[in-house]
Amino acid sequence: MRGLQSLIRSIEEMGREAEATTPAEDLDLLLYSPCPVKLAVKAHIDAIAAAYADQGRPVAIHIPMGCTSIDPYDPLCLETDSEKLPAVIASIGFGDFWKTDFVRRFVDTELFEAVLPNRIHPLHRKSGLIDPEGRYTIYGVNPYIFLVDTGRLGTRPVPRTWEDLFHPQYRGDIVMCGDGDDMADAVVLNIFKEHGHAGLEKLAGNVSSIMHSSQMAKTAGSSDPSARAVFIIPYFFAVSTRQPDPVRMVWPEDGAAASPLYLLAKKSEQDRLADLLAFFTDGFATIPSAAGFIPVGGEMPSEIPSYADLKWVGWRFVRENDINALREELNTRFRSLHRAAS
Repeated sequence: MRGLQSLIRSIEEMGREAEATTPAEDLDLLLYSPCPVKLAVKAHIDAIAAAYADQGRPVAIHIPMGCTSIDPYDPLCLETDSEKLPAVIASIGFGDFWKTDFVRRFVDTELFEAVLPNRIHPLHRKSGLIDPEGRYTIYGVNPYIFLVDTGRLGTRPVPRTWEDLFHPQYRGDIVMCGDGDDMADAVVLNIFKEHGHAGLEKLAGNVSSIMHSSQMAKTAGSSDPSARAVFIIPYFFAVSTRQPDPVRMVWPEDGAAASPLYLLAKKSEQDRLADLLAFFTDGFATIPSAAGFIPVGGEMPSEIPSYADLKWVGWRFVRENDINALREELNTRFRSLHRAAS
């Protein structure tokens, strides 16, 4: 666990030191990568960029290194000129590049085209993660599962589904994943989609605290005063740390809530940047730690049960809602409900 914490701290330090100097329109790749694999991803991308340079075809790459730092490209989603966008934009969750105005200006106008590996991970296909309109490429996901301290549960049953967490028997004994103003967006969106505001209220009422993923992995099964029986945690953090014997990883029977790792690649640039795009469709899966993010071109990790599924909100839901605004609204509402119940 100390190694994981050290990795995150080093990435945050790099983020404070790094500055962007390349105009967005001159970037071939703007990549916001999951914090725990950011250094490994950067090493692979740097190697690909070096190969391009050796061929006399240099490419401009920017990978913001801070886990939570403000990035100079943050206003990019407000751009109105497609010529001023990077050739490839890759990011995490339902953030800026799902905003309605950005989607209307650039995604719906078919500026971007999805890229896929020859062999698609069975969970991606089974869960409907492939964009039927062929615009977004989901190259991995951040799945949220349960980490359960059976010692603290006592005689209560191990929760097996998301709806199980609504039961009053777990009141005050659930820790929710979150950091600052951010929440586990895939969790709140899926709960709202399937159970409405009533479901959010039931879950928020049972939550004792909201905690960063790395802190949750450290706290589960410990004597820490903030430890509880059930943690809603990203799969990566659950499998990346050794837990005490009473703690069990539970993959929800109705699916792990899946937050997307995605890219948008301009159709006009795909032939030129084929090697760079191949990293996302195939190369990402070669990074051992990336297995925790279920790469689209990877194999099924051995820790995942055979019945496993991913709970994806679905492309119809994404396109019928302002998914970015809905995420912000539900995050705020969840925190409000949690405070009211505390």
